[in-house]
Amino acid sequence: MQKTKIVILVVLTVLFTLRAAAGSASAATIYVEPGDSIQRAVNNAQPGDTIIVKPGTYNGDIEISTANLTLVSSSPHKAIIKAKNNAFNIYESNVVIKNFDIRGPGKYSGVCFLFSRIESTNGAFYCTVQNNKISNFSIGADVGFYMNSGSEHILNNDIFNCQTGIYAFDLMFETLTVSGNRITNCDNGLYLIDAPCIVTNNYFNNTVNINAPEGVECIFNTTKTAGKNIVGGPYRGGNYWATPSGRSFSQTHSDKNGDGFADEPYILGNSIDYLPLISLKPPVAAFSASPTSGKAPLKVKFTDRSTSLPTSWKWSFGDGYYSTAKNPVHKYGKAGKYTVSLEVKNKKGSNKTTYNYISVK
Repeated sequence: MQKTKIVILVVLTVLFTLRAAAGSASAATIYVEPGDSIQRAVNNAQPGDTIIVKPGTYNGDIEISTANLTLVSSSPHKAIIKAKNNAFNIYESNVVIKNFDIRGPGKYSGVCFLFSRIESTNGAFYCTVQNNKISNFSIGADVGFYMNSGSEHILNNDIFNCQTGIYAFDLMFETLTVSGNRITNCDNGLYLIDAPCIVTNNYFNNTVNINAPEGVECIFNTTKTAGKNIVGGPYRGGNYWATPSGRSFSQTHSDKNGDGFADEPYILGNSIDYLPLISLKPPVAAFSASPTSGKAPLKVKFTDRSTSLPTSWKWSFGDGYYSTAKNPVHKYGKAGKYTVSLEVKNKKGSNKTTYNYISVK
């Protein structure tokens, strides 16, 4: 009896392994060359396939009714799609579209990504739009309308010169994730109606960044996390809020401790961005020392007091010695007066300060 169970288990294991291998082997890579049709490649694709589009210019109005399909430009933004109406009509789930330059018919015409459903499909859920340039559409990405689509991921795109960057309506129990995007020069950055969203690390600079006629209840920040944010700061949290007038929240609020976040939260309807981003500024060098005088040999501890989060330090202690530590300790062996300088840098620039500081007897 025990042997029979073992044999059955072995057979089942082999069958599952063969099935997995067959599924993996069935996935194909399809290449689209300039002059070819992306739509033809999509029509010939099977679930799990990847379509790689070579640099060139292609027609839009592409309809995708196959789930688990990936379309990617072989070189970021070198495959250009020019749409006369919509660029992509997506009717099935787990579709990924990456690295395209997608140009619409005009700021008030067409939809770049319409996530929807037709009679023969299940709806466009769990799709990902990533690292695309999207311009000159009425709507950059259109999600929702009851159970036609939802749980989309709109990631690291440059969406500009559209009437609305992202429109989401009636997502029911689904959640839209919007992260790492630059949404600029649109009439509306996000237009949300009954649309729960997670919106983090985006750069907004539009006439209206959030248009939510029925109020907005979304998550607008993660916890403070180390890592370069969308405006160059060293921490990720919320979003950067700007308008062309230059008077929006992130453009007018202070960041006294220089951590890249405003000193107060940004209230958006029923939601709050607790960690709104502030643009990183060049550092201003400053330091202190203790003690500043005494008998040789004199051990002095230097403490960096610079603002705007420098990432490198260069100390000159005035006696021919140097350090690149943030808070160095230096020993002066001979009597004299020493001029100390500190140069600090971050991605936005550098600054240097000098003090006639140390007196050794």
